Amino acid sequence: MFGPVGTGKTTLARELAQRLEDNPSVGYVFITNPNFPTPNQLLRAINQEFEVPQTSNSYLDLLNIFKNFLITQVLKDQKTLVLIIDEAQTLKAPLLELLHELMNYESNDQKFLQVVLFAQEEFRTRLQHPQFRNLVNRAAMSSTLENLFYAESVTMLRHRWLIAGGKDFPFTDSAIEQLYTYSHGIPRTQVILADNALLAAFVSGQT
Repeated sequence: MFGPVGTGKTTLARELAQRLEDNPSVGYVFITNPNFPTPNQLLRAINQEFEVPQTSNSYLDLLNIFKNFLITQVLKDQKTLVLIIDEAQTLKAPLLELLHELMNYESNDQKFLQVVLFAQEEFRTRLQHPQFRNLVNRAAMSSTLENLFYAESVTMLRHRWLIAGGKDFPFTDSAIEQLYTYSHGIPRTQVILADNALLAAFVSGQT
């Protein structure tokens, strides 16, 4: 999943994790800060989060331990295992090679690990490098979070106002148009601008 800063990638990743949490046939790990110095450390973090019972000081042994864990979980226990990584644009090349290796673990008709990456747009450019061709070929699909259209912005702001317990929507059409113009349709910027506008109105005594 690609998208500019502030378009809601982390929110979407958390929503995915929450939905997987409610499914007893799925085991998942959500890594929010994947910028580990080495593949060894990333692999250890993955193993720990999946609560793999065995460990080893050897990186190769750790890979085999994790592979055997996947085989047991997927083929014997019939579970779907998902690795969610946010801020994937921070992954160094050796870490991406590790992910590629983990994505290679499969039977004739089933992948042992589903990997979902959320990243900023520059990650798409990085993946175009020939060294990542095999990793890209392993991807089943990709999608992009675009900036909101005006109508979507109105819906989002009204929804957040209701969720916060508000009654009468405080923004005029003209105010929303200004929010949309200054935010360029980026949800995070719209929310910040709306919060600041409400605070300024409160401080100045406006209703």
